[in-house]
Amino acid sequence: MLTMLAASLALAGADDHTSVDALIEHALRVEGGGVTYTVILDADGTYSSDVGISGTWEVQGDELCTSRATGETNCQPIQEGLALGDSWEGENAAGETVTFTIVPRE
Repeated sequence: MLTMLAASLALAGADDHTSVDALIEHALRVEGGGVTYTVILDADGTYSSDVGISGTWEVQGDELCTSRATGETNCQPIQEGLALGDSWEGENAAGETVTFTIVPRE
């Protein structure tokens, strides 16, 4: 995002909606490539960030996929059982390794 989105969002399972619920209830901090920002996923399938990135998200099979308002897309494997404070690594849309952490919404 900055082509990471939600990368975004490596998250939730088709069979394990607790991960998606955790992401909707909380926020997702993305760190990598010298950039840190926070993404908010909304229950209506939209997302926004504190750096001006926004778009839509959806679960497709075993992946969480995001589409930016500017047209870039990205899908990440679903992480199951996520909760506040959990962190994991994934790739952003540019293929860079980033760290995702579930943090409180502010």
